[in-house]
Amino acid sequence: MTAFARVFRPTVLLVSLLASACGGPPEGGDSSAPEQVARQALTPVTATITSCAMQGFGRPNFTCDGTATGGTPPYTFFNWTGVANSTIFTMMPMGDGVSRANGRCTASLQAQVNYTVMDSLGASASTDAFFTCTP
Repeated sequence: MTAFARVFRPTVLLVSLLASACGGPPEGGDSSAPEQVARQALTPVTATITSCAMQGFGRPNFTCDGTATGGTPPYTFFNWTGVANSTIFTMMPMGDGVSRANGRCTASLQAQVNYTVMDSLGASASTDAFFTCTP
């Protein structure tokens, strides 16, 4: 036996023993891809209207703020709807999970707005706010 074979033969033997000791290479080639684990939120997504304030200026304009919590951020959808005696003009994202809507309502009547949010997994929540429309 040559000097080269004396040095490397034990190494080759050790490597082949290690491969078979831990189950060896998988039969039929490469192992399959790891299973996909379904993502699930720890808490349900929640929509909250934190305030609706009249902005006046001689007209019955209002601004409403809403937040999204729970679910699986990032939140991919925010929507404001004027339900009764209210019209939404603009909707603006204000940061992670926060949105603002500006609108107009008819003075001296009760207004109703709806706020809907959706998280990254498609779960959604909505809530309504009622307020008196004052000029």
